[in-house]
Amino acid sequence: MGRVPAGNDEKMLKAGVALAKARGLSGYSVRDVCARSKVNLGMFHYYFYNKDNFDRAVLKSIYSGMMESINITVSPRRSPRENVRGILLSIRDFIEENRILLSSLVGDVFSGNKKTFKFITDNFTKHVEILYEELKRAQKRGELKTPTPFDAVVILMPPIALPQLILGLLSRLEAKVPAKIKTAALGFAAERNSVKRIDLLLDAVFGEDK
Repeated sequence: MGRVPAGNDEKMLKAGVALAKARGLSGYSVRDVCARSKVNLGMFHYYFYNKDNFDRAVLKSIYSGMMESINITVSPRRSPRENVRGILLSIRDFIEENRILLSSLVGDVFSGNKKTFKFITDNFTKHVEILYEELKRAQKRGELKTPTPFDAVVILMPPIALPQLILGLLSRLEAKVPAKIKTAALGFAAERNSVKRIDLLLDAVFGEDK
């Protein structure tokens, strides 16, 4: 093969991210990626070899955006509660932006897709580790109401993730969902409501800052 033009991998990856957010990983093909990025099929195989490798690159690219947000938010100069609030807001924004993709991944996991489960457990857990460390820090400072940091994670995470994931599922089933149900789900997952929910959850697991 002759000289490979620079930037083709980034073009395909950008196209893949857009397609994955709109359709989920199973909702687009290699040819869709090439058509959207205007890069030929040979270049796809040159850079990524197959769609499994490409999908992993897409997910890593998407996840890195949330981690950048969390890393900017978390600071030892802030209280654990302030850091946890920032982490939860970053997670909430990430899930909202990617709810169709993430709801499809959850479906893959529950249907027994071992490849998806392994990728998620290997690559999508850093935010939970950072959250857990901040909750441990709160416990050491005597600011945590829950018996353990893990109890706090269990209280905090599902109400942040589930409304957006359910809305992502409803979006994928749009033709089958009554309009009233979708409107109610949109209201429940709306930013103003989810931010209020985060503050209520923080009140449930934190005492006063020290």
